[in-house]
Amino acid sequence: MNLFDALVTESGMDFRGFLAEYRRAAALLHERTGDLAFRNVDLTDKSFTRWRSGQVARPHHPAPAILKQIFGRPVEELFAPYSDEQEQLLRAVPTPVFDERELVMTARDVRAHAADAASQLLPDLTLDQLEDDLVTTAQAYTSTPPHEIFMRVKELLGLATVMLDRTQLPSQRSRLYVVAGQASAILGGCAFDLGSMPTAVELMRAAALYGQVAEHGPLQAYTRGYLALLYYWDGNPAQAVRQITLAQSFPGVGATGRARLAAIAARSHAHLGRREEAHAAIELSLAERGPATDDLHDGIGGEFHFSVERVAMSNSSTLLVLRDGAGAEASARKSLELIAGQASSSTPLAVAAKAGADLAAALLMRRDLDGAAEEMGRVLSMPREWRSAGLVNRVNAVRVELVSPTYRDAVVARDLVERIDDFTLVAAPRITGPGAVRLAINGSGS
Repeated sequence: MNLFDALVTESGMDFRGFLAEYRRAAALLHERTGDLAFRNVDLTDKSFTRWRSGQVARPHHPAPAILKQIFGRPVEELFAPYSDEQEQLLRAVPTPVFDERELVMTARDVRAHAADAASQLLPDLTLDQLEDDLVTTAQAYTSTPPHEIFMRVKELLGLATVMLDRTQLPSQRSRLYVVAGQASAILGGCAFDLGSMPTAVELMRAAALYGQVAEHGPLQAYTRGYLALLYYWDGNPAQAVRQITLAQSFPGVGATGRARLAAIAARSHAHLGRREEAHAAIELSLAERGPATDDLHDGIGGEFHFSVERVAMSNSSTLLVLRDGAGAEASARKSLELIAGQASSSTPLAVAAKAGADLAAALLMRRDLDGAAEEMGRVLSMPREWRSAGLVNRVNAVRVELVSPTYRDAVVARDLVERIDDFTLVAAPRITGPGAVRLAINGSGS
């Protein structure tokens, strides 16, 4: 027998009662110390019996601190063999007084239980908040590094999947499938920016499936369009064209979404050497958009939007693939001019850098090395967390021009090549890990 057994006997607690007290004390210690060892602690009936019988001299962490929290005695006293001296200690244990912390813990337990009950009912307010959080994050994509967006959206996707397990109401499940699809699409975009091509493809396919289950045309069109982008980046432009053809078949896509698909189609055709089809798609991407909108490309916007400056940037990349330096220069300058006219808080950093790299490549085509070096100076100042796969590919395309026979003996070109090598050495795809993405020599990003 030990003091622990005597105190338990004195309190009249059975195993279930002691376990509840044990968990409450652990929760208080976790809140006070932040030590993860106090989270979700458990105790078996067998261990409880061994403690009382004196078979254990000292239990493992975190039990000693929890027991001291309960009884106010160090574990050495509680588990020492019972003696006359300890009997005196037992008698000296003061009558417990009401602890205000019991009120706090009880209130939290009740609140947690109520929240759990509410989550099973999925009130509309809960869904509204999830959708609002997704919108806010999607709109922050162009001004937040991709690794930060990834962590935020990963949590939102987790919430959506948990909520799907807690409701059978068709209207709520449809809303949750759309959120899960949108979140998967954003995660796929992050994976692409961070240089993980296989992960990006897998996430985009998942997003497409969510869109199919929800029968959401704009989401299916967006994800199929992104898959086309991934295919031509991975050196399969024929499959990219097939994905675009499928993407253009979904109903409910507004003018912004159509312009996006046209710009991606132009790039796919350019990689196949289809000049006429590429130029026709470019013209379609630049056409007057009209009033047609949808709830993804226009309603949420952000990463799902395809603004006129993004169209111009994308078309400059297409024209570079076609070796149309003059057209690429004009399109890249248009993108940069549109961005310059925006408020600094809304400036899409990634789009500006990509357009700048395209402009530098176009200037090199007309042998303006100094102009290209000036443009690249701005591009190469981008922080490493913004050096996405799309930007790195464009910068490397400039490098290809610089090491050609036309420029390789120029001092300015050699210096710029060294700076580009330093830039790509700490770019996001390199940081993420080797083997993440295979970049097409003449490819271009989103």
